[in-house]
Amino acid sequence: MSQIAIDTDRCRKDLACIAVCPSGTLAAGPGGYPMEAAENRCILCGHCVAICGSGAITHSGLPAGPFLPIPRKLPTPELVDGLLLSRRSVREFKAQPVAHETLATLLDIARRAPTASNSQNLHWIVVTGRESVHALAEETVRFIRASGSHPAGIARWDTGNDFVLRGAPVVIAACTPTPYEWGRQDCAIALTYMELAATARGLGVCWAGYLTRVAALHEPLRRALAVPQGYTVHGALMLGHRKFTYPRIPPRKPLSVQWNPGQA
Repeated sequence: MSQIAIDTDRCRKDLACIAVCPSGTLAAGPGGYPMEAAENRCILCGHCVAICGSGAITHSGLPAGPFLPIPRKLPTPELVDGLLLSRRSVREFKAQPVAHETLATLLDIARRAPTASNSQNLHWIVVTGRESVHALAEETVRFIRASGSHPAGIARWDTGNDFVLRGAPVVIAACTPTPYEWGRQDCAIALTYMELAATARGLGVCWAGYLTRVAALHEPLRRALAVPQGYTVHGALMLGHRKFTYPRIPPRKPLSVQWNPGQA
């Protein structure tokens, strides 16, 4: 059954929808209008509807309501570069909680990040409140202590230094079904979207590496996070209002790159 309909009165026959379709679902049909040439191939990416400036395409699997308009004015390259270069791994947070509305906005932005074949398999876990977050850190440290893998960190923990989640008021974890082979990549991309969106709002973010690693190995931490059965945590962020700001961008190693490898 066809999912895509073309309003021939509106269609400009520029066939841009065919050019951008990643799955080869569309092809030129009678009269030069696009048509759905391959059923059950569409991945619901929305490219065909999004590219059509005349609004000639409708898709039964993609209601028009959730489509968002492109902003009339986008930031300049200088502003985008400034955001990317100025983000820091923030590990010092104020006690001030992060508004639920802000977290909901960050999640909405992150869920629109690209995923392999538009699979959109991500599931999010949000833990708020310093006591609840600290309990996750305690469970993580319990596993690390038993494994004997990080004595320096344990020594810091025993003196009151939370090296796992840094006293953050929020932790957000991303997971996917365990059999899904692109889970690690999809979660990393979505979490990066969230990190940059949070940075743009003046929040501090740091990747929660210890929590992520231990959540794959320690069932009590999975239970504390309420990870759904059959899902794997592939990444997590600690997040909150930053206590300090950074006026300078630190240097990095020189660029290591190969241009046109294999060409004489």
